[in-house]
Amino acid sequence: MEGKEMDEYSPKRHDMAQLKYLCESLHDDSMATLSDSHHGWVNDPTSASNLQLNDLIEHIASFTMNYKIKHVEDEELITQIDEYLDDTFMLFSNYGVSAQDLQRWQRSAKRLFNIFAEECALLQPSHSF
Repeated sequence: MEGKEMDEYSPKRHDMAQLKYLCESLHDDSMATLSDSHHGWVNDPTSASNLQLNDLIEHIASFTMNYKIKHVEDEELITQIDEYLDDTFMLFSNYGVSAQDLQRWQRSAKRLFNIFAEECALLQPSHSF
């Protein structure tokens, strides 16, 4: 997996940027998997791309656990990441992709990336003196 592991000395904005990057990578890989489906909304949970998605989900879940321990105050973000990971896993663990599951996943992703946008804006270093 790309990126390095979080440590106790990394600044919060670095940890959040890494988490955002991982979630964006998962979203991009998920979209590529969906667009590669030439059979409508049929999915193969055993395909190489889906197994890679599962590995990335597990990596993000592990990173999120460390983030949760280090930044307990970010409960809303952590909860939304967990929901996004669950929705992503559910979407790609079945042989059929329903419109309802796809919409749930898209809403979950949108909420997560809105939270990231808000949080990252708050964490930008101030340049005022």
